[in-house]
Amino acid sequence: MKKYLLFSILFAGTFVLPCAAAVKDTAAALAALNSAAAKDRLDAIYFLGAQRTPAAYEALSKQFQAEKDPYLRTQIVEALDVNVSTWAVSCAASAADDSNQAVRQAAAAPLSRLPNDRAAEKKLKALAADSSEPVRLAVVNSLSVSASTSSASIIGGVLSDRKGTLKTRRAAAEVLSRMKTPAADAELLKHVSDADPEIKAAAVSRKPAAAKPSKARPAKKK
Repeated sequence: MKKYLLFSILFAGTFVLPCAAAVKDTAAALAALNSAAAKDRLDAIYFLGAQRTPAAYEALSKQFQAEKDPYLRTQIVEALDVNVSTWAVSCAASAADDSNQAVRQAAAAPLSRLPNDRAAEKKLKALAADSSEPVRLAVVNSLSVSASTSSASIIGGVLSDRKGTLKTRRAAAEVLSRMKTPAADAELLKHVSDADPEIKAAAVSRKPAAAKPSKARPAKKK
């Protein structure tokens, strides 16, 4: 019995070892990007993304353009930090125009981390009007951490778009109500008469309270 057990362990080990030896250095990772096996390319993406060097980011950005697997394109977008390299910014911008919904969805987060970038803002506005509900929700969620006027405007666009799903409109209303900024409130107050009770409630919650009339002070007796 022990003999068969030992043989089983050794036999299984012959199939485990190649996976453990995946990618050891940059040269191997760059070579793996050209592999026919998606697993090899994925290992290379993770390895190069962790390097955070201009050369690694350039290689991944170029791989994004050549990669046929949408899942791997998504992984490339998520592996790159737009605050590290312009290669990452270029990749995120390309992802926003991708034919695959998951890839466009992945583009929302990195683009939202580029404040005061007009090109990124333009891409986010386009994603906010995407035909896919998950993409619109990704934009709303990504911009929820920023209380900027630009973020409020884009999220307000999602709220106002009646062609969007009720789920996306409600998510937009909730985020705007949490921002508590003049720009966010201005977007919400456009919907105080909305047909949906949740959206209406969110808008009404940010409606300025009516000023209480001041009580006239009694005249002092002479």
